[in-house]
Amino acid sequence: MEPVIVVGTLRLRADRADEAREVIASVVEHTHREPGCLTYAAHEVAGEPLTLVVIEKWASRQHLDDHNAAPWLADAFGRAGELLTGAPEIQVLTPLGYGTAGKAALR
Repeated sequence: MEPVIVVGTLRLRADRADEAREVIASVVEHTHREPGCLTYAAHEVAGEPLTLVVIEKWASRQHLDDHNAAPWLADAFGRAGELLTGAPEIQVLTPLGYGTAGKAALR
């Protein structure tokens, strides 16, 4: 099975950014305990504190699908929805394997 990489971009409402960060932190913590989760980390875009990017790496597409189907995640997205300026932008990526051994860590 090939790993799957997901990049999610979230734009926080300025007046509710702290709340949004709390929800995102809880999602990260919970997701780390899920089978097949290899990486799940939130990042702030440099110079854009209201734009967060979540980088995920899953052992397989099935693991990602199981994560996305989890009822607790739907609840978290329901709470986060009112804390964002719009829908998250989600990109699912398939690694190509290009890169130097040890440097292409997302592979």
